[in-house]
Amino acid sequence: MTRAMRAEMQRDVTDDETWERALRADRPRPTGKPRPSSKQNPAVLDALRELGGSPETSRAESVARPATHKRQEAYVRRFDETWHLLLEWTMGQTPSERMAALILNEEGFESIDPAHPLGGKDGGADALIQKDALWVMAVYFPRGQQSIKETTEKLTSDVEKARTKEPKPVGVAFVTNQELRLAEREDLRTLGGDTEVELYHLERVTTILDRPHMAGVREQPLGIPAGPPPILVTAEVVGHARSFIGGDELLATLVEIEEKSLKERNDELRSRPPDPLTAWQAASVVRSLGYETSDQPAQPISDEQIAEQVAALRRDLEGRWAACQDYLTCISWPALRFRITNQAQSFLTDVQVILTFHGAGGLEFADIETFEWERLKDPDWEPQPYGPFGTIPAQNFKVAPPADYPVDWEDNDDGDLEVTITLAELRPHPPWRHNGDDVVLVLRNADLDEVTVTYTVTAHGYGTVFEGEPLAVRVEQVDIFEAVRTAMEASDQS
Repeated sequence: MTRAMRAEMQRDVTDDETWERALRADRPRPTGKPRPSSKQNPAVLDALRELGGSPETSRAESVARPATHKRQEAYVRRFDETWHLLLEWTMGQTPSERMAALILNEEGFESIDPAHPLGGKDGGADALIQKDALWVMAVYFPRGQQSIKETTEKLTSDVEKARTKEPKPVGVAFVTNQELRLAEREDLRTLGGDTEVELYHLERVTTILDRPHMAGVREQPLGIPAGPPPILVTAEVVGHARSFIGGDELLATLVEIEEKSLKERNDELRSRPPDPLTAWQAASVVRSLGYETSDQPAQPISDEQIAEQVAALRRDLEGRWAACQDYLTCISWPALRFRITNQAQSFLTDVQVILTFHGAGGLEFADIETFEWERLKDPDWEPQPYGPFGTIPAQNFKVAPPADYPVDWEDNDDGDLEVTITLAELRPHPPWRHNGDDVVLVLRNADLDEVTVTYTVTAHGYGTVFEGEPLAVRVEQVDIFEAVRTAMEASDQS
């Protein structure tokens, strides 16, 4: 009767139909022989109570129960439901053998060849299986916990029968619903002698069946609803984390260039002092074009004044040198690219993937052709308006992304880059690829050889957060002088 009630629960039938059949189960058999009252059968009583009633409940009361009472609620009883249903196995030999075959397939066994799961002589093997060599599958699923003596006798018999087979199997995979202590497991493994014994006991079987992707296998014999397929998403990052070498040397070089230019201009003023009349005429022409200028010609300065200006330039450059390097970084390094793959055979909707780059920050990518030498020395530099109407030189303005642009990024409170990818839908195939130029990855911790990337995935209909396996992004050092040369060549060609 318990098996009949379980079959009813596994079918998509209404509670009223199941209730009605259970209460009518004591009708006479077709042969006319009286049938024992189902209301006095303990198994039926348990099943009826499980559905939310009792044998004393009237038909009217049962009909009055809310229609939202589903059979799945019977399984929301305890977190270790799989363990209990396996131990109190009532489904018989056929489902246990078929479930055992799927469990062993999950564990790496292949070419599974069942004998007679529906009944019949199996020649001492419930199935022949392969794992680098020939193995035998033996299944033992009694109802309830048995004595270790009975389990030992069953395994001993299976091993002896396996030894008689030709070709001789190298081992026996023993799948059972019995709880085995550590010492008992060791004793059972020694029964095989030169035949290897692999034990799949109650705890091990439970752990395998409770893996998210095994929910469908678990649902078939145990009736535990699988729910939606698990989130199985992998993220890939295409690119490197970079850091400059030679930054201090470039700073010194820039100061030297400015000092040399200042001295050459001053020497020219000393050797060829400007004519006041010529200077006044030139100033008039410049003012007529809309520019502000002085009537007084430029005068040479002393060596002490040159030294003071160079020292001031060095101080200013050192104060903003980090920003200067960031400017060169975002304009000379490539942006990161991303690839998201849905490993499950199902569509995911409203998907959000958040990647965190530990020990590295992000900078907004800029086109290398827009490089400006003056911005290398001062990222806030802007070209001055010119002409009588204050014309502003042409600028390269970045177009704002559309509202549904999938990639967004920011540095979190720890200075680590966080990239958020939002997708309306993620198909099982092909992988989603992003080839846009958005963010450049900059190493913030100079002691790192690689940047660890962790990521989480959420999707509509899933109340849990999927955490993927951490990724490693390689660190690459870049010669800062080479980056400057590359940027200057690209801007000259534009």
